[in-house]
Amino acid sequence: MMKRACLDTGIITQFYSKEPPKSILDFMNSIKAGKIEAYALSPIIVEAFYHICNLKGKASAETMIATLLKTYPIKIVNLNQSLIFKAGILKCQYRTELSYNDCYAIAFSLNKKVTFHTTEKNLNRILPTLKLKTYKF
Repeated sequence: MMKRACLDTGIITQFYSKEPPKSILDFMNSIKAGKIEAYALSPIIVEAFYHICNLKGKASAETMIATLLKTYPIKIVNLNQSLIFKAGILKCQYRTELSYNDCYAIAFSLNKKVTFHTTEKNLNRILPTLKLKTYKF
């Protein structure tokens, strides 16, 4: 069975940083090679665009996100009622620990039993049932 992964914003922004961590480069290469089935929620793509735009400008953000979506077979997930409810419950339970976007991506990961790939720390403490891969930078 092919590995499945849900991407967090930090993975995308670190991938497009000056010196991306080797672990993130390897992960993205595995996605590109079709070894990992990757998902990203649409709000995560918006947040990554925002961070890149803030650091490198609008034109760079447009180019980088367009290249990401064209080059990497990442399935973009839109919010539906099930995700909205699950994310809302997570935000209600962990209002100070999790952002809305974290809640969306974690809800998807939990619902679909997909590994959540993130740069966030302490998620395993908050949500021990979440399948998690954490990257340091």
